[in-house]
Amino acid sequence: MTPRKTTYNGKVYILVGHWTGSMGEGMAIGFDGMKKAKIIGTKMAGLLGAISNFQMTETKIGFQFPTERLYHINGTPRENYVPEILTQNIEETLQKAREIK
Repeated sequence: MTPRKTTYNGKVYILVGHWTGSMGEGMAIGFDGMKKAKIIGTKMAGLLGAISNFQMTETKIGFQFPTERLYHINGTPRENYVPEILTQNIEETLQKAREIK
């Protein structure tokens, strides 16, 4: 599928941290895989992939757990992905982002 209008070709930086999970992880890894952004930050939440919901038949108590493993386009499991510009904490992440011109 082609874009309907012009595609943004400027620089994109995505800041991530240990609270970045779910679709945030997927989007950061997707941008990295397409070489459309530089990822800056700490290791992300490291969620193990897609989750499925289940319910116990007798008690109706719901639960969920990972049922599909997700990967970076280069084959790295999503939970093992490390940002290109790795930092130790949010303060360093913000400092690195400010330094980029």
